[in-house]
Amino acid sequence: MAAAKTTTNHQEIKRWVESKGGHPARVKTTGRKGDPGILRIDFPGFSGEDTLVEMSWDDWFEAFDKNKLAFIYQPRTRFSKLVSRTTAKTSSKKTSSRAAAKRTTPRRGTGAKRSTKRSSVAKTRAKRSTSRSSR
Repeated sequence: MAAAKTTTNHQEIKRWVESKGGHPARVKTTGRKGDPGILRIDFPGFSGEDTLVEMSWDDWFEAFDKNKLAFIYQPRTRFSKLVSRTTAKTSSKKTSSRAAAKRTTPRRGTGAKRSTKRSSVAKTRAKRSTSRSSR
């Protein structure tokens, strides 16, 4: 699977979308006065042609920034997704911390000690079995 990238850079988004034959759009039945509603990237020939309305890049990016969105995409495919910038930041932190944890965690069998802490579920089960046997 290709690695996804996240950006808020207007030129990067526009370049990627147009290179894939897409254009900015909104969902027809959403939005109110002054608010375009749900933003999408439309690729001709895909489902949803009847439900999307093409937008100008200026209007699309205005709503994109107003709603504090981030653009996630795969450079080699047509996969893209709009998420909140907060979600994008949180997701990238989790990914990088997982990667760091994988690099620093010793492999089994290399003398690494296993944790002796019991989970709360294990403690509860131990208490229940102890109280049952003392009845």
